[in-house]
Amino acid sequence: MDETAARPFPDKASRRHDPGNRPADAHPIRTCVGCRRRDRQSHVMRVVARPMDGRMAAVIDERRRLSGRGAWLHPDPACMETAVKRKAFNRAFRGPVDTADLAASFQAHLERRHGRSVHTVLPESGSVPSWKPDEHPAMSAQR
Repeated sequence: MDETAARPFPDKASRRHDPGNRPADAHPIRTCVGCRRRDRQSHVMRVVARPMDGRMAAVIDERRRLSGRGAWLHPDPACMETAVKRKAFNRAFRGPVDTADLAASFQAHLERRHGRSVHTVLPESGSVPSWKPDEHPAMSAQR
């Protein structure tokens, strides 16, 4: 009887290099602190706590390179609102975290991600844009 047959599990070294142990479509899975749904890491954004002005503040880690504990959030305003309302960032970072600046940077991140800006000009101000908010102004001249 050989040695490997006597052991119920192969040693870690042989499992680590065996491509058959990992499914081809395996991706890192993260849980959104807002909606608590699990999703691929590529579908959620990372938020970290950074010291700012003597307090800890939640900031978006766009490159996913900042050190420290991370919280994951879907790029959805509903998830952001739920996370702030439930104080999920305080739990995720194991202490009080200021989220006041996070909402503004979250909105800016969404605008950069989708490649367009959201108009905040009220129609009654008299400065209504001549192009639709969903189209790029340079593209409207080509039609």
